[in-house]
Amino acid sequence: MASQVPEQPRLRRSAPTSGTRRRRSRVLAGGAVLAAAIVMGAAPAAAIVPGDNGQIAFESSRDGNAEIYVMNPDGTIERNLTNDPASDVFPAWSPDGSQITFSSDRAEPGNSDVYKMNADGSDVTRLTNSPGEDRGTSWTSDGEKIVFHSARDRTPTHAFDVFIMNADGTNQEKLFTNGSAAYVCGNSTTGTIVFNSRADPLETNPEGDFEIFTMDIDGSNVRQVTDNTVLDSGPKWSPDCSWISYNSLDAGGSLDVFRIDAQGGVPTNLTNAPGVFDAFSAWSPDGERIAFSSNRDEDFEIYTMDATDGGDVSRLTFTGGADLRADWGIAPAYDGPPTAKEQCKQGRWEEFGTPEFSNQGQCVSYVQTAPE
Repeated sequence: MASQVPEQPRLRRSAPTSGTRRRRSRVLAGGAVLAAAIVMGAAPAAAIVPGDNGQIAFESSRDGNAEIYVMNPDGTIERNLTNDPASDVFPAWSPDGSQITFSSDRAEPGNSDVYKMNADGSDVTRLTNSPGEDRGTSWTSDGEKIVFHSARDRTPTHAFDVFIMNADGTNQEKLFTNGSAAYVCGNSTTGTIVFNSRADPLETNPEGDFEIFTMDIDGSNVRQVTDNTVLDSGPKWSPDCSWISYNSLDAGGSLDVFRIDAQGGVPTNLTNAPGVFDAFSAWSPDGERIAFSSNRDEDFEIYTMDATDGGDVSRLTFTGGADLRADWGIAPAYDGPPTAKEQCKQGRWEEFGTPEFSNQGQCVSYVQTAPE
């Protein structure tokens, strides 16, 4: 078992409005909530593998509570997959793009567990059932294991620990005490996990601020990557496991997205927007872009940028609310038209430009009468 380290808290987000392209004013006060939340378990995403840039999964509270959405890599055709009154957060693509894991408190309000569903939102299966919150999943590249963090062993001195389990939820095992935001790169036998922790297992950081660490997939060989006196959290691997993106406090007390070599060294500030909260990074499968959330336009929306220098920023969502924790998978872009009645419900009929519908009934009628 690995050496012990302290953990971080959980994320809170603001509730947004619905999905027409309008924005509700939400200023830096909302960002302060996000900053605190970042430390509390900045969400990991799926174990991405090199490939074509497919759909992006993310969480959004535009409908009044947090739900899991997906959209094409250019931000088109957003679809709500969960449609549940519970809080559904922390989406993570399976490496083959066929499934998504997420955390939800639908079984017990306030106590989230890990669930798995198909990429279209069907066949929801509960994977964990513990007395403490289970959050932030990440898949190994062979699809056999899932890494997550859990508060099931919470004590007065720490909250979350890093766990691993089989993809069907069996054989849950603690890897590391007092760590969270764990994200794996590589397969179930030789993979490497990056995570953040307040403690210092290497005894080189007496201040005990949050830093980025890596460890082997069995919890051994813990190595420190960042070393400074500010909060570093939410680490994510590049698809080739050579780079790590993460959130770090800037001089003004807000957050920026940084990139650092997996072996450590001098980090690169990719966002560098004073007074703005930029966080929750996720690499594209081709390794050339990074998705992130930002309140630079008042509300928390999802953007992408060049993974090398942070340039060529593109805004993908326009919901007037909080769109957070993007995860970029290889599932092919969705282009419609609808093939099942379920795709027409809960306002989804509005998402299809080809054919274009005026109401749910037209969409259902199309599905029922469309040729094979």
